[in-house]
Amino acid sequence: MMTKMSRTLKTSTGKNEKANNTYGDDPAVYGGEQMAYVIKVTPTLAYLDVGEAVGAMVGANYTILREDGDDWVMVGKVQLVRVDDHFSIGEIVEIAEGETIEVLYRAVARWEWEGMGSMSEQGVARSRSMVGRRSFHLLAGADWGGNAQLSYDPFTTILTDTKSGTAWSLGLRLGQAVAERWRLNLTYRIGKGEDVTQLAIEADVHWVPRGCDQAGVYFGGGVGVQQLSWDPPGNNTGSANKSGFNFTFGVQAPETMNLVFEVGYQKVIKFDDMIDLSNVRTYLGFGRRF
Repeated sequence: MMTKMSRTLKTSTGKNEKANNTYGDDPAVYGGEQMAYVIKVTPTLAYLDVGEAVGAMVGANYTILREDGDDWVMVGKVQLVRVDDHFSIGEIVEIAEGETIEVLYRAVARWEWEGMGSMSEQGVARSRSMVGRRSFHLLAGADWGGNAQLSYDPFTTILTDTKSGTAWSLGLRLGQAVAERWRLNLTYRIGKGEDVTQLAIEADVHWVPRGCDQAGVYFGGGVGVQQLSWDPPGNNTGSANKSGFNFTFGVQAPETMNLVFEVGYQKVIKFDDMIDLSNVRTYLGFGRRF
C-alpha cells in the first residue's frame, strides 16, 4: 500500500505553477513533455493514450496522478504490458491508500515524477511501497568448471581421473523485497555437463544499494544443496547430495523486462575428493515483479 504524495510541478520558466497554466491551453506539460491521459480503467488494468509514437515501451513504469489545487497527487503506479502506436495498456501494480484510478487522470513516466520532488520524499515512498513486493526470474547461463569429465579404469571400474568442464545451466528464481535495499531469493537450478548433471536449490540474500526497484548493481551470498548425478562411459552411474555456498555480483534493470546479469562463484563440497564442481558462473535473466 502506498502513502499519498503530492508535488507542485516546476515549469520551464522555473516557477512553481499549476500545470495547466504551463503552456497556454495545454492542460498538463512537464519538462516539455505532454502528460498522458488515463482513457479506460478495469480492476487490474489502466489504458493510457501514450504509445510507441512517443517512445513508450513494454515494461516502462508510469505514475498515475490527479490534480489537487496547485499540486499533483500520486494515485497509483502501472507497468506497461502492451504498447500500440498510439495507446498502451498498463497493469496496475500499486494503489495509494484511499485512492482509485479514474478515467482522465494523468500519467507520467516514473523517472519524471521522482524528479518533481525531493530525494527524502522519494525514499519514504519507495521504502514503504517496495517492502513485500515479489519477483520471479528465468535464468540461463554457464557454470565454468561446473562439470567433470570422468575417467574409469575399464578393468576395476574405479574412478581414476576427472577433468574440469563447463556446464550449461537454467534456473528459476523467486524473490521478495524485505526492506528498501534487501531482497531474499529462492533459486532452483539445473546444470548439464558432459558426464555430470547438477540439481540445486539455493537460498540467498541480495543487497541493492540504490533500492530494490531501481536500476543498478547488487551484491549477494547464500547457501545451497546440490544433487550430483553422473553417467560416465562404462555405465558406472552414481549420485550424491552435497552442500555449498555462493557469492554473487549483479546488475539489474527493473524497468526493462526486469533484466539481470550476474557473475558469481559457487563452492560445492567435493565428492570422494575427486569430483569438484565448484565453479564461476555467469547468468542472464528476465522476469517481472508483482
